Amino acid sequence: MRLKFLSGVVPLVLFGFIVTSHSVIYADVQITNNVDNYSKPSLEPDYQKTDTSNSKDIAVQFLGINDLHGGLETTGPVDIGTKTYEDAGTVGRLAAYLNQAQSQFKKVTKSDNSLRIEAGDIVGGAPANSSLLAHESTMHVLKAMNFKIGTLGNHEFDQGLPEFNRILTGGEPSSQTDSLVKKYAHYSSGIDMVVANVINKKDHKIPYGYKPYIIKTVKQNNKTAKIGIIGLETSTLPSLTLYKNYKDYQVLDEADTIAKYDKILRDKGVNAVVVVGHTGVQSKDKTTSGPTVDILQKLNKIDPNNNVGLYIAAHSHQYANAQVGNTHVVQAVYTGKAYDNSWAYVSSKTGKFTKVSTHVYPVLSKKDDSETKADKKVVSIVKDADKRVKSKVNNVIGYAGKAETITGRLHNSASMENQAGEMVADAQLFEAQKAGLKPDFAFTNTGGVRSDLVVKSNKAITWGSAIAVQPFGNILQVVDMTGAQIRQALNEQYDEDQHYYLQIAGLSYSYAKDENQAYVVKDIWNSQGQLVADDQTYRVVINDFLHGAGDNFHAFKDTKIVGAIGTDTETFVKYIKAMTKTEHKVVAPTLNRKKLVE
Repeated sequence: MRLKFLSGVVPLVLFGFIVTSHSVIYADVQITNNVDNYSKPSLEPDYQKTDTSNSKDIAVQFLGINDLHGGLETTGPVDIGTKTYEDAGTVGRLAAYLNQAQSQFKKVTKSDNSLRIEAGDIVGGAPANSSLLAHESTMHVLKAMNFKIGTLGNHEFDQGLPEFNRILTGGEPSSQTDSLVKKYAHYSSGIDMVVANVINKKDHKIPYGYKPYIIKTVKQNNKTAKIGIIGLETSTLPSLTLYKNYKDYQVLDEADTIAKYDKILRDKGVNAVVVVGHTGVQSKDKTTSGPTVDILQKLNKIDPNNNVGLYIAAHSHQYANAQVGNTHVVQAVYTGKAYDNSWAYVSSKTGKFTKVSTHVYPVLSKKDDSETKADKKVVSIVKDADKRVKSKVNNVIGYAGKAETITGRLHNSASMENQAGEMVADAQLFEAQKAGLKPDFAFTNTGGVRSDLVVKSNKAITWGSAIAVQPFGNILQVVDMTGAQIRQALNEQYDEDQHYYLQIAGLSYSYAKDENQAYVVKDIWNSQGQLVADDQTYRVVINDFLHGAGDNFHAFKDTKIVGAIGTDTETFVKYIKAMTKTEHKVVAPTLNRKKLVE
């Protein structure tokens, strides 16, 4: 449900530092949006000293990341507040900044209470130096960075929860596992998984002994207090992973779950609560919105006296720094390009938070901050992973027509088309045609297209570049769909403000603004320019994620399967090889398949 809001500008005073913030009334809950202006905590005015009113309280720091996605060396632009930082990222530099932030916190507050928390999607949709090693290299990095608490995201289910639990705990892989994984070290990450709203359907217990919450005792100046940390999975999990991977589990409502465990913690004498939730939120254009806001709005209705002082969010890959009611909310974008740094103070008498201050910072590039050196231990883990997968990753599988990167979803056109995404759809249509399945169209979810297709200066395309674009290995299916179902699928792109959208092949269509949702589809044409009829049946290539109504594309659900052509990963590699044999080599598609009309 989307709610209208009113906004205005008010001053917010934190630790004696006045910043300009934008206060929004969202139903009955006030939202205060903060803008982060500084690139480092050491430059932050309200992190220079503690407020005198908190001198007798216990200081606690929460350092958070979210949606790492195995991005051990991923770099790119990151938007934080009103600023864009170029070439941000890499886990080596992330580790260094986390260490700096912790050292500064201790220097200012004289407190050793610092906790590192990750908010889900540690793995999945990752480059080869993580995915080819079953993401164990990523788990090794998190251990080296001293992360102790985490929760489940949807991508922890990509290979099934049993496999994620194996890499979490350092279990041995199966005998059928690739030799690269077998030869890699297997040891526990040391991360305690907290997830309160995922239960097994058979026994209604949280799987693998994960806990709904964890209680941490913090100490300072001979005083103690307790902090409760509740973990949450997104309740939209069934639309985000394959049916076989979630069918054994039920995901409970997030707000109801927080209210339940907030009361349990209160009964245990824990009055300071942090939620780490794999639920989306975004602060942009002086407003903060998203599922996390809706969850907190509901929580404040059913549990108005809740003790949640901090909510570390995830999933939507956006920047957020705001206060929703009494709860501070942060999200640090994704793939290790940023981190959130929250300072809190707890009264030893009441056990409640007396003050919480939140900020999000970029992981600056070496060019922007040459004085900060990447953490050597973390860098060595990444270099070892690179070395192990190098021969496979660097294998040249084809050549492009131009020595130019074929860009992905970070470079969408106004119609939400991107070159790599439409090339993926072209590949799926091409391979289904080769297999004799006579497909008419192909659709792929842009969330499954994870990267640009990097082309080397000699026009070469490597296996690693292709896998970065299509890392999941989803099964491709050819299904029967009526023209009306195809129209429904295309319209479903626009019922959630294009949060989920498709890349298409074999067809084009026109769309226009609509009263009931952002846009509505008008005419649909096949590749010969003929109109697609609502009452006619067509053959469509989709992945098994979409076939299960992934990303809320319900039009694809349970459509009749007439054939399959292997995985999306294999198909994309085959397509690059096939196009390389043509006169023009691999060429970026022209982005003209979706046409906005008046």
